[in-house]
Amino acid sequence: MDYQTLSDTKILNYEQRKIAVFEEVKELFTELPSLLEMWYQDAYLTPPVEKAQSAPGDEVSESFRSVYHLIVEELSDYKRSSKRIIRNTVANFEDTIKEHVTPYLAVLMEQTNDIPLAERDYIYANTSTPFHLMRNIVTNKTNFSEKDTGFMGTELIDNQGTLHGFAELRPAPLFQTEADMDQNYGLDLLETTLSSLDELTADIFDLVSYQWMTGKRDSEGFIEFHSDDALLLRHCEKGETPEKIKFKERDRFTIMRRVAALSSVWIALHDGPERVKIVNASEIDSKLYNFQDFKRMFDVGSVRIAFDKKTNKPKGIYALQIKPSTLLQPYLDGTKSSLGVLDLKVFKYSYVSQREHKRLTRYLSRQWKIRSIKGTLNQPFKIATLLNEINFPVRMNGVQLRDRFEEVLDDLQRDEVIAHWSYTEELDESRVGKRGWIQNYWSQINVLITPPPVVMLENKKKVTLPNAPLAIENAPVETKASTNKDTIVEAEYTEVIVEKSEQTEFVFEAPEKVQELTPEIMRAKIDELGYSIRKAAEEIGISHTTLSRYMARKIKRHNKDNDQKMMLWLEMN
Repeated sequence: MDYQTLSDTKILNYEQRKIAVFEEVKELFTELPSLLEMWYQDAYLTPPVEKAQSAPGDEVSESFRSVYHLIVEELSDYKRSSKRIIRNTVANFEDTIKEHVTPYLAVLMEQTNDIPLAERDYIYANTSTPFHLMRNIVTNKTNFSEKDTGFMGTELIDNQGTLHGFAELRPAPLFQTEADMDQNYGLDLLETTLSSLDELTADIFDLVSYQWMTGKRDSEGFIEFHSDDALLLRHCEKGETPEKIKFKERDRFTIMRRVAALSSVWIALHDGPERVKIVNASEIDSKLYNFQDFKRMFDVGSVRIAFDKKTNKPKGIYALQIKPSTLLQPYLDGTKSSLGVLDLKVFKYSYVSQREHKRLTRYLSRQWKIRSIKGTLNQPFKIATLLNEINFPVRMNGVQLRDRFEEVLDDLQRDEVIAHWSYTEELDESRVGKRGWIQNYWSQINVLITPPPVVMLENKKKVTLPNAPLAIENAPVETKASTNKDTIVEAEYTEVIVEKSEQTEFVFEAPEKVQELTPEIMRAKIDELGYSIRKAAEEIGISHTTLSRYMARKIKRHNKDNDQKMMLWLEMN
């Protein structure tokens, strides 16, 4: 519900009244974001049972339940409420309301600060394309091959063939003693690093990033990461006492090997807003590009080593200090932050037998944030796109692929990672099993996947990070799009289509400025893409009648939100 469009004098129903209490009282507690975050969910999420009884129940926090009754039932002189009545009541009794809420604050702050990560439902993760690509490269060892530089490397290329940067593996031991060198501890660091690139490593990537955003840092910007941090997320159920859970030492070292692998990945991103699109080019010479120098993704400080009590020999890493490098920090400290909700159940899924669950959960998390901004949450997903992201094993035949795809979606719906999924059209079973049916029929069908209500609400909120941004030297050049943390707009680029030849060169060109929005420009872009007005309107997130009237110049008073959506669509196409 858009509260601002609600009439001031309309008599409110229960759901509207609850939202009005929150919206009118929130200005009294702006210095308490954790309180407002909890009240926001209390106000905007109304289960059927609560709706039926038209009163806050036990599922609503005690503090919001109390302030609701105070404003609506005790301080107001009216049996029914409107926005204006609630607003005036709050204005007339500010001190009373603040005093009434005070006893709850101490308990709230203690509870908020002490909630273990394993007891939460979600964390925040950056949803920008470069960040997504950097996280994705640590999941697949087969992407890396030996390069002329002497290192194993790969390219960061998105689904549209756009090159964003390069990655290299430069393994180095996180600790080394004379005994280690004599025994060649770890045998082959490169082999160990490669074998550690999987979906569990992506979990650690997200976890360390989130802990750095929200946790306590030392004077050099390091946080302390313990193997238990990840193991509790994987094995501890809500309500279970963590102290009673005992982890095997090999499980601890499995986690820390992934941390070591993350510190062995070096990245070079494009230096500025230019991008280049690659066509039929299998080899890329980084010297022809304007890229930043290679930097580690994560820097490591002091390391806590576990030693065998009997032999006094090192067994592995137990805990360490870690921080994102200056390459990653802008995506996590607010300057390039496009934070979306990532369901913590992604950590529960097995990185061996349920890797598809992990990959689809991360992909949907990112898409829901982007679509919440664009207003296209109801836009279906093409199955071919999801198959590409999930990356099922190639050994599967067509029937196995479809069954596994549906099974993964059913599991995510059962676990409430998604609210619902369905095909957008009835399947023609007579075509199933026929020659080429996967590529020519089934993969081209769309499925509708809807997020849980809490995800929709959280993705609309402006996220305030508890840690103030750190001063970053030699940070990547900011682009116009990346300076606004409330929007996700990729930097502008000029595509240079390059065919493979003996004299292949890749050259960046300066991006042209986006033209101002006009009906003629919209018409030209729609014609260029071969879209119908209805299809373009669906992607933009406005009605097709509105788009049609705009291009016919029949709109006298422009809607700024619609104009912004059209500008965003033009920039992304």
